[in-house]
Amino acid sequence: FQHYYITNNLSPMVQSLVQKRVQHLIEGGLKVLALDFDLTICSIHTRGVYMGTEEDLKSLLHPDMIELIQAASPRLQVAVTTFSRQTQLISNLMKRISPKNTIIVRGDFSCETNNKAIINEGKQTHLHSVLEELDERVGERYQLDQILLVDDQGDNVRTAVNNGSYGLVFHGPDCLSAFDNPLPSRPKLLTCECHDI
Repeated sequence: FQHYYITNNLSPMVQSLVQKRVQHLIEGGLKVLALDFDLTICSIHTRGVYMGTEEDLKSLLHPDMIELIQAASPRLQVAVTTFSRQTQLISNLMKRISPKNTIIVRGDFSCETNNKAIINEGKQTHLHSVLEELDERVGERYQLDQILLVDDQGDNVRTAVNNGSYGLVFHGPDCLSAFDNPLPSRPKLLTCECHDI
């Protein structure tokens, strides 16, 4: 599996860049940032059977993703959409990363949704389940075209884009450079300079 070297300290320049990236997402009309966990937030694939401590797993999270979550969560709705069944472990990590903000975690291979017309393909049931919780908790109806899914699996991202959301295939933290410019006016597959999609 892929593994990236993790550092814990980000320079003020990097922090400023992350704030600018979040601002571009907001200015583009984005309201929900949906992030995959394995090989996206986390530098390894846990296979849904991680046996170490929360602290050990936290040390394997991409610092750039931690910074993105911390910068985005007060200003955007942040969700983790994963096929992992270890949702409680992931929820605990998100509370440690962003203790003042609620981060929704949806896991396993399908999520319950009130909309029975949703096809269980990619992360579609996860995204609809997130939208339903936000509708209930926040009292605001969010739309698919206000979601950005960041995931290491291209099929999940393309399915989200084909269903009206923004998407970015994550190959590593350098892919976040896709947010260095304003979002396109309509949902599409975002690209970064680090890899061809």
